[in-house]
Amino acid sequence: MQPSSDFAVRDSSKSETLVFDSGRFPLWFRIPALVFGIFALWLGLDLAAGLFGLSLGYHFSKGSGSPVLASLACFAIGALWVFVWFAQLRLLFDTTRQELIVRTRGFFRSHDRRIALAGCGEILIRQVRTGRAGSTWRVSAKFADGRSEYVSDIATGIESLAKSLETVALLPVKMQADGGRAG
Repeated sequence: MQPSSDFAVRDSSKSETLVFDSGRFPLWFRIPALVFGIFALWLGLDLAAGLFGLSLGYHFSKGSGSPVLASLACFAIGALWVFVWFAQLRLLFDTTRQELIVRTRGFFRSHDRRIALAGCGEILIRQVRTGRAGSTWRVSAKFADGRSEYVSDIATGIESLAKSLETVALLPVKMQADGGRAG
């Protein structure tokens, strides 16, 4: 995914400023993922049709596995790979309401989650381990009363996000590379 540029983009028709845009996966990855996802969905449909004595073109030998579980697994795998075509994350800042908007794009629509930054003391960006060798950056808002609000996990483009957040939200951004476990 491509990170946003170093500058925050302001939408003149609204009071929302684009702080971060993950972009979509590149086409060289999205097209094969979509093809594989559609194939897995078709395979799951063929397995499910076999339960009713129908066939969509591929004849499976009778094995020891459950065709119901196999078709459900194919549907789940196919849906995951088709989702790659649509996936996108955007962080926006609403200047009139002083809110951070986390906009995720899914299969059929976008979902907005608003985080009111009234009383927020700082934005914390912390590096966390996601496996044996992987890591990501966890963004959260720390409030004066001690509570913390999770914003999102971001893999790349964290420096430009920190600069943009400091500019538009007028809050200090603290970065930590502590290597803690994701949880």
